[in-house]
Amino acid sequence: MRKIIFEAIGNLILVSLFAAVIIEVFVTNVKYTNDGSQFTTGTISSIFLIYLIVFLISRWVLSKKDKSYSLKQGEFSAADEREKNNAYFASIVSYKSTIISLFIALGIFVFINNLLNPPFDIELNLFVSGVVLFTLVICIGFLSYAIAWVFQDTRWL
Repeated sequence: MRKIIFEAIGNLILVSLFAAVIIEVFVTNVKYTNDGSQFTTGTISSIFLIYLIVFLISRWVLSKKDKSYSLKQGEFSAADEREKNNAYFASIVSYKSTIISLFIALGIFVFINNLLNPPFDIELNLFVSGVVLFTLVICIGFLSYAIAWVFQDTRWL
Protein backbone atom coordinates (compact mmCIF):
# COMPACT_ATOMS: atom_id res chain seq x y z
CA MET A 1 0.00 0.00 0.00
CA ARG A 2 2.95 2.29 0.66
CA LYS A 3 4.00 2.23 -3.01
CA ILE A 4 0.48 3.24 -4.14
CA ILE A 5 0.30 6.20 -1.77
CA PHE A 6 3.86 7.20 -2.67
CA GLU A 7 3.10 7.10 -6.42
CA ALA A 8 -0.23 8.91 -6.06
CA ILE A 9 1.13 11.77 -3.96
CA GLY A 10 4.26 12.00 -6.10
CA ASN A 11 2.28 12.10 -9.34
CA LEU A 12 -0.21 14.65 -7.96
CA ILE A 13 2.62 16.99 -7.03
CA LEU A 14 4.39 16.34 -10.34
CA VAL A 15 1.33 17.11 -12.48
CA SER A 16 0.43 20.19 -10.43
CA LEU A 17 3.95 21.59 -10.69
CA PHE A 18 4.04 20.84 -14.42
CA ALA A 19 0.80 22.76 -14.93
CA ALA A 20 2.21 25.65 -12.92
CA VAL A 21 5.34 25.61 -15.12
CA ILE A 22 3.21 25.71 -18.27
CA ILE A 23 1.28 28.70 -16.95
CA GLU A 24 4.47 30.39 -15.76
CA VAL A 25 6.31 29.98 -19.06
CA PHE A 26 3.47 30.64 -21.50
CA VAL A 27 1.43 33.25 -19.60
CA THR A 28 3.37 34.92 -16.82
CA ASN A 29 6.88 35.11 -18.28
CA VAL A 30 6.16 35.49 -21.98
CA LYS A 31 7.23 38.72 -23.65
CA TYR A 32 5.97 39.72 -27.06
CA THR A 33 8.29 41.80 -29.22
CA ASN A 34 8.47 42.75 -32.88
CA ASP A 35 10.90 39.86 -33.37
CA GLY A 36 8.46 37.31 -31.92
CA SER A 37 7.82 35.80 -28.54
CA GLN A 38 10.33 35.24 -25.79
CA PHE A 39 9.63 32.57 -23.22
CA THR A 40 11.58 32.53 -19.97
CA THR A 41 11.52 30.20 -17.02
CA GLY A 42 11.18 31.23 -13.42
CA THR A 43 11.13 29.98 -9.86
CA ILE A 44 8.38 27.41 -10.41
CA SER A 45 10.34 25.88 -13.27
CA SER A 46 13.36 25.45 -10.99
CA ILE A 47 11.19 23.91 -8.26
CA PHE A 48 9.68 21.53 -10.83
CA LEU A 49 13.10 20.42 -12.06
CA ILE A 50 14.37 19.85 -8.51
CA TYR A 51 11.21 17.95 -7.58
CA LEU A 52 11.44 15.82 -10.72
CA ILE A 53 14.99 14.78 -9.85
CA VAL A 54 14.10 14.08 -6.20
CA PHE A 55 11.00 12.10 -7.22
CA LEU A 56 12.94 9.98 -9.71
CA ILE A 57 15.65 9.25 -7.14
CA SER A 58 12.99 8.43 -4.54
CA ARG A 59 11.32 6.00 -6.95
CA TRP A 60 14.67 4.34 -7.58
CA VAL A 61 15.36 4.04 -3.83
CA LEU A 62 11.88 2.58 -3.25
CA SER A 63 12.45 0.03 -6.01
CA LYS A 64 15.64 -1.09 -4.25
CA LYS A 65 13.94 -1.32 -0.83
CA ASP A 66 10.67 -2.93 -1.97
CA LYS A 67 11.33 -5.79 -4.39
CA SER A 68 7.64 -5.85 -5.44
CA TYR A 69 7.91 -2.28 -6.73
CA SER A 70 9.00 -1.87 -10.34
CA LEU A 71 10.20 1.43 -11.77
CA LYS A 72 8.61 0.62 -15.12
CA GLN A 73 5.24 -0.42 -13.71
CA GLY A 74 4.97 2.18 -10.93
CA GLU A 75 1.63 1.89 -9.13
CA PHE A 76 0.79 -1.18 -11.22
CA SER A 77 3.59 -3.13 -9.53
CA ALA A 78 2.15 -6.18 -7.84
CA ALA A 79 3.66 -8.56 -5.34
CA ASP A 80 0.81 -11.09 -5.56
CA GLU A 81 -2.58 -11.83 -7.10
CA ARG A 82 -4.38 -9.69 -4.50
CA GLU A 83 -2.44 -6.60 -5.55
CA LYS A 84 -3.17 -7.37 -9.21
CA ASN A 85 -6.89 -7.50 -8.40
CA ASN A 86 -6.60 -4.24 -6.46
CA ALA A 87 -4.89 -2.58 -9.43
CA TYR A 88 -7.58 -3.86 -11.81
CA PHE A 89 -10.39 -2.57 -9.58
CA ALA A 90 -8.63 0.77 -9.05
CA SER A 91 -8.04 1.15 -12.80
CA ILE A 92 -11.75 0.77 -13.51
CA VAL A 93 -12.68 3.31 -10.84
CA SER A 94 -9.98 5.71 -12.05
CA TYR A 95 -11.11 5.38 -15.67
CA LYS A 96 -14.74 6.10 -14.80
CA SER A 97 -13.88 9.06 -12.58
CA THR A 98 -11.55 10.50 -15.23
CA ILE A 99 -14.19 10.25 -17.97
CA ILE A 100 -16.84 11.85 -15.76
CA SER A 101 -14.36 14.57 -14.77
CA LEU A 102 -13.57 15.24 -18.44
CA PHE A 103 -17.26 15.77 -19.21
CA ILE A 104 -17.58 18.13 -16.24
CA ALA A 105 -14.38 19.98 -17.22
CA LEU A 106 -15.63 20.35 -20.79
CA GLY A 107 -18.88 21.83 -19.50
CA ILE A 108 -17.03 24.23 -17.23
CA PHE A 109 -14.69 25.23 -20.06
CA VAL A 110 -17.62 25.94 -22.39
CA PHE A 111 -19.35 27.88 -19.61
CA ILE A 112 -16.23 29.96 -18.99
CA ASN A 113 -15.75 30.61 -22.70
CA ASN A 114 -19.30 31.40 -23.75
CA LEU A 115 -21.14 32.69 -20.73
CA LEU A 116 -18.68 34.56 -18.57
CA ASN A 117 -16.62 36.58 -21.03
CA PRO A 118 -19.22 38.33 -23.24
CA PRO A 119 -21.88 39.49 -20.76
CA PHE A 120 -19.53 40.41 -17.93
CA ASP A 121 -16.41 42.50 -17.70
CA ILE A 122 -14.52 39.54 -16.27
CA GLU A 123 -11.49 38.72 -18.38
CA LEU A 124 -10.56 35.07 -17.98
CA ASN A 125 -7.63 33.53 -19.73
CA LEU A 126 -8.92 30.44 -21.55
CA PHE A 127 -5.44 28.95 -21.73
CA VAL A 128 -4.98 29.11 -17.97
CA SER A 129 -8.48 27.82 -17.24
CA GLY A 130 -7.95 24.94 -19.69
CA VAL A 131 -4.62 23.98 -18.12
CA VAL A 132 -6.13 24.14 -14.63
CA LEU A 133 -9.18 22.09 -15.61
CA PHE A 134 -7.20 19.36 -17.31
CA THR A 135 -4.72 19.27 -14.44
CA LEU A 136 -7.62 18.75 -12.05
CA VAL A 137 -8.92 15.91 -14.24
CA ILE A 138 -5.53 14.19 -14.22
CA CYS A 139 -5.23 14.67 -10.46
CA ILE A 140 -8.71 13.23 -9.95
CA GLY A 141 -7.62 10.18 -11.94
CA PHE A 142 -4.52 9.65 -9.79
CA LEU A 143 -6.39 10.29 -6.56
CA SER A 144 -9.32 8.03 -7.42
CA TYR A 145 -6.89 5.24 -8.35
CA ALA A 146 -5.13 5.49 -4.99
CA ILE A 147 -8.35 5.71 -2.98
CA ALA A 148 -9.91 2.77 -4.84
CA TRP A 149 -6.76 0.69 -4.43
CA VAL A 150 -6.57 1.35 -0.69
CA PHE A 151 -10.31 0.72 -0.31
CA GLN A 152 -10.05 -2.59 -2.15
CA ASP A 153 -6.97 -3.59 -0.17
CA THR A 154 -8.54 -2.91 3.21
CA ARG A 155 -11.78 -4.59 2.18
CA TRP A 156 -9.95 -7.88 1.75
CA LEU A 157 -8.91 -7.95 5.40
